[in-house]
Amino acid sequence: MTLEGKVAVITGASTGIGRSCASVLARQGMRLVLAARRAERLQSTVAELVESGAEVLGHPVDVGVFEEVQGLADAAMQAFGQVDVVFLKAGVPGGSPLLDIDLDAWRGAVDTNVFGLLHGIKAFLPLLLEQGDRGSLLTTSSGAGVHGTSYNTPTYAMTKNAQLTIMEALDGQLRDAGSDIHVGVVLPPLTRTNLAGDDLSIWSAVEKMLATSADAPALIEPSEVAEVILEGIRARSFWIEATAEQNERLFGGRDSGAVRRKEVLIRAGANAMLHHSSPDPYLW
Repeated sequence: MTLEGKVAVITGASTGIGRSCASVLARQGMRLVLAARRAERLQSTVAELVESGAEVLGHPVDVGVFEEVQGLADAAMQAFGQVDVVFLKAGVPGGSPLLDIDLDAWRGAVDTNVFGLLHGIKAFLPLLLEQGDRGSLLTTSSGAGVHGTSYNTPTYAMTKNAQLTIMEALDGQLRDAGSDIHVGVVLPPLTRTNLAGDDLSIWSAVEKMLATSADAPALIEPSEVAEVILEGIRARSFWIEATAEQNERLFGGRDSGAVRRKEVLIRAGANAMLHHSSPDPYLW
């Protein structure tokens, strides 16, 4: 699948995986429309890519506001006349324990993670359908709501599980409509991003903690995750997640513990449902 000359729209593109994915796609010759809430950081990303020779449009957006997402779609079409890959990357961690619920925290996470995805589908899917070609529409979910449940971060886990369900349903409905649009769900490994805050020094402590266990996940760089995403787009995969083979080839085998743990959690969840047993084995 050639990407040369095609147009990619990425939300949450100013830092982390979104920024690295923009860089990887630019190297494939794609033209880019990048969106994020923080205009200053977004402009820094745009300037860096333009300096490297990429054709890039930056457009500040709050994905929780549909009118702003529709404005992003309109800007993309006005600038380039087409949209081929839409990566709805923007997301927030959110957080509130269920024993002491902060309703505002839950609403904020749902607005960005769930309605942000719905807004993106509503604004961009008609463009992909009108073009009638084999475009791609991706979002980022998380193992926190897919490979078992991260029960200490239920706000985040719930929204990530909801994103998966939305995309599964979209894939089925597009199939029934006879469309060949590619739907993909990115499930990143533990990645050195600013999702937990701008102080990235926290990752040094995380790395020390992970080093104490042979089965712990590795800390993967955003640029490495971006290569997995590129391969997922090319292969038109629904599940865009590092396989055992990609772990060896792209991560140098560093994340073998996470690959094994994922299978254990998935099997534990399936067994619990089949045998009507406690969810304890797949809670983490």
